[in-house]
Amino acid sequence: MITSFNFSKILLKSIFILIFLYNFSPIQAQSWQTVFFDNFNRTDTMLGNNYNTSAEHISQSGIFNNEVKVTNAFLTPAYWIVEYLNDINFDSIRVSCKFRANNTNFGFSINARDNGINTYSAGIMANTDTIGIYSRDYVGNSNKLSGAKAFFSTSKTYFLQFTLLRDHLSFKYVEVGQTDTITLNTTNGALTGNKVSLSSYYSALNVTNYFDDFRIESFTKNLGITAINTLHYNLYPNPANDMITLTFNNSNESSLTLNIYTILGKLVKSIILEKNQQKIQIEDLRIGVYLVEIKLNSASERHTLIIQR
Repeated sequence: MITSFNFSKILLKSIFILIFLYNFSPIQAQSWQTVFFDNFNRTDTMLGNNYNTSAEHISQSGIFNNEVKVTNAFLTPAYWIVEYLNDINFDSIRVSCKFRANNTNFGFSINARDNGINTYSAGIMANTDTIGIYSRDYVGNSNKLSGAKAFFSTSKTYFLQFTLLRDHLSFKYVEVGQTDTITLNTTNGALTGNKVSLSSYYSALNVTNYFDDFRIESFTKNLGITAINTLHYNLYPNPANDMITLTFNNSNESSLTLNIYTILGKLVKSIILEKNQQKIQIEDLRIGVYLVEIKLNSASERHTLIIQR
């Protein structure tokens, strides 16, 4: 007969076996890893310090009902831009968000590889019911690289994902909860840059749209077995309380970075590791399960960390 005490022991042992298998299973050669994620689930109506915004003839913008709402009510045309402040210095990236609107007099785009002179853009022009990938400059010129009919509906929410995989560009446009996806593909590797932003354009008064779940990801090579063996690192204690210690022997003589993410992919702590032993304060993190990422140059590996008090 299995008592409640024995059942708890079996359950706890099973959890640690799963963690062990996760941490020490064969490492994939490459993977998408979250650099930044914001679900806007806060009530202060402010975008926060991660963004810089600029607008003309926009009467309202900010967080409402856990998503970003942007409204034009003064004059047309009107525009609004939110730029992620940190540079995205990765060879391949993808940027995504959820998007909805209750009108058709707008354009909305994800802008990436922005070098201050030109930018790649992918998004929807609702008044023409098209989606497209463009290369644009800052004086109004644009070159349409790929396009298709959007079949846009004002009653639906869409998932938009712009991928720049070296010189290959793709744009995914799909209704949230559905699998019938429109994907655009094109090849163009002329533009360099490290800025990412979202932008809206309005061609009529009293036009409102919304976006949510803004995410930036990088496509990187994970550490191979040889590189891991030369690091000889150990993270303890696990489960942890207010502090963890990472010991390692970095024979590669390259700087290491330790990132801590929530299980939803939001980066909550990032530290440059410059010593062979590093103590990391985690008293500001809530109880729960986290992913600890250890990065060596462009390679990385992740482990599970449990915080309990």
